[in-house]
Amino acid sequence: MITQISIPSLVILLINFLTLGFYYSFYRFHFYRFTESFLQYTALAFSIFSAGIAIGLQAFLLVWIPFTSPFWNAFIHSALIEEFAKLLGIYLFFRKNQDEFTVTDGIFYGLVLGGGFGLVENILYYINTGLWSQVLRSITALPIHMMNGGLIGAYLMMFLFHKNPVFKWGKILFGFVICVGIHGLYNLSLLQDINLLFILPICILSLFFLLELTIAKSRILVPGHILKVMNMSMEEYEILSRHNRHEGWIQNIQKHISTSGIKLLQYPNMRHSILTAFFFVPGILSIYLLFNSPDWISHKFPDLALQDYFALFVLYPMILSLMFFFAGIINPYFFRDRMLEVPLFSSVDLHTKNDEENSAIFHIQANMFYLPTSQMFQENTKVKFDLWLGLQCFVGLSGTILWCKENEEGNCGAMCQLDKIPYSFLIKWHFLRFKQNFKNLFLRKSIV
Repeated sequence: MITQISIPSLVILLINFLTLGFYYSFYRFHFYRFTESFLQYTALAFSIFSAGIAIGLQAFLLVWIPFTSPFWNAFIHSALIEEFAKLLGIYLFFRKNQDEFTVTDGIFYGLVLGGGFGLVENILYYINTGLWSQVLRSITALPIHMMNGGLIGAYLMMFLFHKNPVFKWGKILFGFVICVGIHGLYNLSLLQDINLLFILPICILSLFFLLELTIAKSRILVPGHILKVMNMSMEEYEILSRHNRHEGWIQNIQKHISTSGIKLLQYPNMRHSILTAFFFVPGILSIYLLFNSPDWISHKFPDLALQDYFALFVLYPMILSLMFFFAGIINPYFFRDRMLEVPLFSSVDLHTKNDEENSAIFHIQANMFYLPTSQMFQENTKVKFDLWLGLQCFVGLSGTILWCKENEEGNCGAMCQLDKIPYSFLIKWHFLRFKQNFKNLFLRKSIV
């Protein structure tokens, strides 16, 4: 006996495929135009694998802990397990040939895997809660899965490229916690009937803007094989780039060269502007219809609740219009070439067994920093550092010179690592840097 598939089920299935195609096209033509079909099909295959892992873990956890709270179901049973399953799938996808990829590759194929995962979940977890409620769930849950996949893909590539455990696990845990938190908040709004009209834009737009920022920053990072040629880890490359950025600022000031023309935000292109209007206008018309002809809406769509109408025909088009307007608007070169005026720096006294040297650092990340030196030091040289912030000195911090190199201009520099992270120094450093950046943004005078 063949079971007939209902018309609403077919509609939901079609909407899921259309949603996946829409968001795939959005990111495919937004920032990643050159793809390999084989890798995309492989990513989709891993999305099915990840969905199977998630279902298995959820079934096991349900047997182990059958009575749970809405918070547990939203954040642990659903969000934590599903994001872990996606992380596992993305890791298996990249682990063998990781050096051939970039962070941008991690984002795109993570998006593909997350989109496939969301599609499988929406099909398997179809709940007959009414057509319109299910439509709303389909067009919101899938992009959240997709953007979470992109973020996890980015942070996983950073995890694979970093060598220092502090950076490796710090990056991946940060990305994972963000994805689980936003995913869990969305789930909780559905389980607890919290105001979805408030939670929905927070979840989707926060993920979108975080992903946009990650995409912009990924464009100035180099792939793994380039890092190997340079004999650097990603954390060393990032720290050295920050240092070069500060030195470039000093040289520009001396030459009276301004970088104020390098803006954080770019103007949206014509295609995105047209699509912004395309989605914004129907949202405005839907508001007009809601206030002027509510009886007509109730007559034409008797099963459509007011909240679902507002979310589907007003809020969601507005969200899409914002996404198209801000897509690609963050300038990646701002993070490479632009610097706020008057950077923060710290004076450093370096002590070896037979020598002492005074220098300065412009940037410290966790327990690593780059230090200009007047001489070459051997790799893995044990040293002592005195770090100054204003009149306060952090004396006798033990550390290691990981390597020392000479640049094209003949200047020496050393990549240094402290044995322990000086948390009190870092707290004060970041506090003073925040204050200085605030002054730079609001109180500075333009340099001509």
